[in-house]
Amino acid sequence: MSASRTRNEELARAEKMRRDFTANVSHEMKTPLQVISGYAELMANGLVPPEDVPRFAKLIYDESQAMRALIDDVLVLSRLDEVAPDAEDAADVDLSAAAEHVAQRLAKPARDAGVRLRVQLEPVLVRGNETLLEQMIYNLVENGIRYNREDGLVIVETSEERAADNAQVAIVRVSDTGAGIPPDKRDKVFERFYRLEKSRSKETGGTGLGLAIVKHAALYHGGDVTVESQEDKGTCFTVRLPVASSSSGSCGSSG
Repeated sequence: MSASRTRNEELARAEKMRRDFTANVSHEMKTPLQVISGYAELMANGLVPPEDVPRFAKLIYDESQAMRALIDDVLVLSRLDEVAPDAEDAADVDLSAAAEHVAQRLAKPARDAGVRLRVQLEPVLVRGNETLLEQMIYNLVENGIRYNREDGLVIVETSEERAADNAQVAIVRVSDTGAGIPPDKRDKVFERFYRLEKSRSKETGGTGLGLAIVKHAALYHGGDVTVESQEDKGTCFTVRLPVASSSSGSCGSSG
């Protein structure tokens, strides 16, 4: 196959992905917009009894927050798709500090969901964008809470490991005790707008872009993300990134 043909096929695939993404974003935005518009119209026309106004207002607020979350995630993905890593904007980031901050932010949602949140953190530095790295960890932990079971557990670990090529790599590992992911679905969970349990996703919220952001943020920083899972036992996501400098530590157990 010629280089030009290969290039054309790659461009065609990229264009198809862009079209599909645009169509999915439009579809995902229609639902909250329809709810907001419908309830707002009823209120504007005086068709809502006074005692129901607070309930309608809350529905409008909730749907607007869902739309805001979707727009935020779309903007992040667009940035990851289009902007190459800029060495001038990069800084040394301690993944343990980022994970600790995420755990603090998600402590209340975890309690509200009846999920225990545990951290096992060892300092490890990577070179990159602190905001993106923290969002990557946030998405993994939030996902572990959202799709867990009552009295479940989410463990967040950071450490440094030696890779197969003997290089040191930074590790972020998030494991949960949820329902697990069937073997044939494990690669799909990183696709944009893919939802393993559509009915559950509707209940718990989520944009369907969280794990796609994790994947692309890892790639953006020269790393990758893998998933291991056992149905009815739980799931473990592992992000591996190049270290910025040597730091002591080894991977802890998620058992």
